[in-house]
Amino acid sequence: MITGVLHFAISCSDADRSLAFYRDVFGLQVIADREVEPHGFVEQVTGIPAARVRIVHLQGYGVNFELLEFKEPRGDRRARGLNEAGSAHLCFVADDLEAEYERLIALGVTPRSPAPVTVVGGPNDGGKGLYVDDPDGNGVEILQLARPWPGPAS
Repeated sequence: MITGVLHFAISCSDADRSLAFYRDVFGLQVIADREVEPHGFVEQVTGIPAARVRIVHLQGYGVNFELLEFKEPRGDRRARGLNEAGSAHLCFVADDLEAEYERLIALGVTPRSPAPVTVVGGPNDGGKGLYVDDPDGNGVEILQLARPWPGPAS
């Protein structure tokens, strides 16, 4: 029986660059940073031959997040487009998206839209949303909720 979700992970081309982005821009804290050599657990569990991977475990806002830099074998250097199967994104919540937008601009982060956009429909109807890209082109969503998010179905 599944009892919960432990973490969410994305692959990156340069763990130092991605770590700086998620730590310095979004405030996630590093809880572990290690490199796994080939022919060990990662190769066995993923089925990727000779996998040598740097794994950075981050935590913040009640979420565990992993950055995986496959040093061997190297994969694509850019993330898939948001519209492509297999694409993933992380979503942060902000209490004032207009202020957050200005903070991100001041930090040199480029948003995908010229301003936060009002959400139409769905559970966050009337809220606001914004997307930026991480250093590898993975989408990062930031939402200002219109109301508390619905809890798990009982």
